[in-house]
Amino acid sequence: APLVERLKTGLLTQPTLFADETPLKVVKSDKVNSYMWVYCSGRDSPEPNHPPPNIVLYDFHNSRAAACVVNYLDGYQGYLHVDGYLVYEKTQATLVGCWAHARRKFIDAKKLQGKNKTGKADVVLSLIQKLYGVESRVKDKSADDKYTTRQAVSVPILDKLKAWLEQNQPNL
Repeated sequence: APLVERLKTGLLTQPTLFADETPLKVVKSDKVNSYMWVYCSGRDSPEPNHPPPNIVLYDFHNSRAAACVVNYLDGYQGYLHVDGYLVYEKTQATLVGCWAHARRKFIDAKKLQGKNKTGKADVVLSLIQKLYGVESRVKDKSADDKYTTRQAVSVPILDKLKAWLEQNQPNL
């Protein structure tokens, strides 16, 4: 318990956290699903020059209620990178979205287009792929270089995506 508390204290001092919850089947439980809430900081691999610590903590609950995340993050006000599940909005964190989760919805839409057909989903997937390309190019750069590149390259892509979505929203 002391180690977990120390890691949690360190985790909650990070400027950016990632969170997700996943259902679990628990043997001899009255609940159909329980949930493992996962909170982490850092990167999947070591980062040169002042890396944020890689901390991954699990918080088990028999519920997917907002109280689980609100109580765990208790006042955390940094960035929280999540999948869009509404309970995260109950925290004090600044929420940031996940392109992988957004992209998944357009992949689902592309499947509905039929094989070998091109449609609206392809436009969005192409723009998201360009954003992924930018991230791939800057992954080993400093935070300042990432920021500069994202402002110069990613913002115009995002502006194009936003304009396309707004223009086509009535037909989607």
